[in-house]
Amino acid sequence: MSTIKDVARQAGVSVGTVSNYMTGAKSVSAEMAKQIQAAIDELGYRPNSYAKNLRTNNNLEIGVILPNTYDQYYSFLLAGLEQELKHSGYYVNLALSDDVPEEEIAILDGFMRKDMCGLIVVSCQNSYQYFEGSKRTPTVFIDRKPGLSDVNLISFDAYETTRYLLSELHREGCETIALFAGPAYLSCEADSARAFRDFCAEHEMPDAEKYLRHLRSTKEEAFRTGVEYFSSSKPDAVIATSRNITNGLEQALSLLGISVNNDIRFVSFGQENWSRSVTSNGVLHTMRPAHWLGKKAARLLLDNIKSPLMFEKQQIVMHDKIVGKPLFRSEVFSPSMIDRTRPIKVLLLDSPNAHAMLRTHSDFTRKTGLNVDITLNEHGSLLRRLMNKESVSEFDVVMYDNPWLDILVRGRRLADITAYTESPDFQQDVFLPHLLEKDGIVNERCYGVPFLFGPQLLLYRKDLFENQQLREQFEKKYRTRLRVPRTWFEFNIVSSFFTRKYNPTSPIQYGTAIAAGNEAILMPELMPRVWAYGGCVFDESGRAATHTSAFVKGVSSFIETFSYASPSTRNYTVEQTVADFYNGNIAMLVGFASFVADVNNDKKSKIVGKIGYSNIPGGV
Repeated sequence: MSTIKDVARQAGVSVGTVSNYMTGAKSVSAEMAKQIQAAIDELGYRPNSYAKNLRTNNNLEIGVILPNTYDQYYSFLLAGLEQELKHSGYYVNLALSDDVPEEEIAILDGFMRKDMCGLIVVSCQNSYQYFEGSKRTPTVFIDRKPGLSDVNLISFDAYETTRYLLSELHREGCETIALFAGPAYLSCEADSARAFRDFCAEHEMPDAEKYLRHLRSTKEEAFRTGVEYFSSSKPDAVIATSRNITNGLEQALSLLGISVNNDIRFVSFGQENWSRSVTSNGVLHTMRPAHWLGKKAARLLLDNIKSPLMFEKQQIVMHDKIVGKPLFRSEVFSPSMIDRTRPIKVLLLDSPNAHAMLRTHSDFTRKTGLNVDITLNEHGSLLRRLMNKESVSEFDVVMYDNPWLDILVRGRRLADITAYTESPDFQQDVFLPHLLEKDGIVNERCYGVPFLFGPQLLLYRKDLFENQQLREQFEKKYRTRLRVPRTWFEFNIVSSFFTRKYNPTSPIQYGTAIAAGNEAILMPELMPRVWAYGGCVFDESGRAATHTSAFVKGVSSFIETFSYASPSTRNYTVEQTVADFYNGNIAMLVGFASFVADVNNDKKSKIVGKIGYSNIPGGV
């Protein structure tokens, strides 16, 4: 491993000069800075931040104590808090207690000797006394509150979630429901048990204690408890408060030949996931947004660190997203109303989402018995096809772009589906507020539902924007620091800087790419620039406003951008602009979220791990 002395020797300067360059304490000449950076790059030198902290008494380490990371709830939580802390310049020192109190105490002692600047803890202690020694260290507890002390605590409402699960299971006709929870001295587990007892009392369900089990939250303990319990009792439903307990109980049920779903309902506390809440083996999982909780815990700790003596402790309660959602949906399809002799014909925009449907529609067929016939159409001719009465009448379901809604409704090309969207089976809460009315409703009648998540965003090569030599070169040329552009004026300047025609030392050929192959994809490239400059196509009176200075300025900015893209970009599709980016040919791309998935596909992309994201310039 290289040291600062090695860098100084390689660059032919003193150690102090290297230190001044690294810290910015004193300025060094441009030539000397170039020599030092070249030596750093060649030797792969990285400063020892821990040693620096010892010298400056400025430790940036946050101690994090979790029970484990194989439970996805904790791994998602860790990802959220680490992301937030890293963004603020802090480092995570992670330790796992396995929910063993003695192990947690030993970890805490070690953290105190290292003088951590803050702690985030999922504690397995039943008392605050072991944290008395760390009172001066800002600390945030997650889910489990040790004792009755006034502490920073962020947790999910376990009482609310348990009550809701019980009510849903009871509504489904489950008369006997068993709750398997962690140790009773942990506050969140005690809350679940209290909800269970309250619910049983209110609904006159006898023998509540017979159906309540507290146990250590390990798979092995849950397996032993499950085998013993289910050998003599078979409730209609089971609730488990952790993934570890769930894993053990699943193994016990399997051993005893009891089938989840067929013989018993099973619901487990879980975390919000990108896929779905039901696993393949039939266990339903709740939707605690663990990643978001981790971020909020980190922010709470950072606020405490900024003002350690004047900070008032906070208790924040979050809610499981499963609450309010039906656990067991009623059958949407009525066999008497559906013609099963022919497939459902679907017309979709040729897009990553459509290809995902092609790969997964067999799941729909398996669940409903209905076959699906999907046709893909490129964007440029899709509207013409939809407006052709004979052509569109072949399809049962079609996909349209938002600006086309009015013309399609006036042309009577879309069916009125208001009765469906107002029925109990339709879940409006899965959409952002007011999204449905903007994308599918005309004159208070509904003709479509949002399907493709497509906001524009700015993707950029993080490795290029953070490259020290490029930053110095940009600052020397423009007398300002290189940053992710916030205006279209800045966007063109940065694009020019990364275009080899205008900057022969640029490591890539072009600054950006534009989807200009047809008018349908060209307009979303142009209009954000026009809007950013205050322009519009029509004024408030409905008169053309394309002659205004704001409109002309937006168009002029757009035309200039073509100078910093490949000449072929005039015929590009959206997919081709994305390919230019992930092949490493351009520095920045204004793209649609639904089309950029391949930038992180390591089978295609050459820039995985080098990508940054931001809002598009102009603020619109």
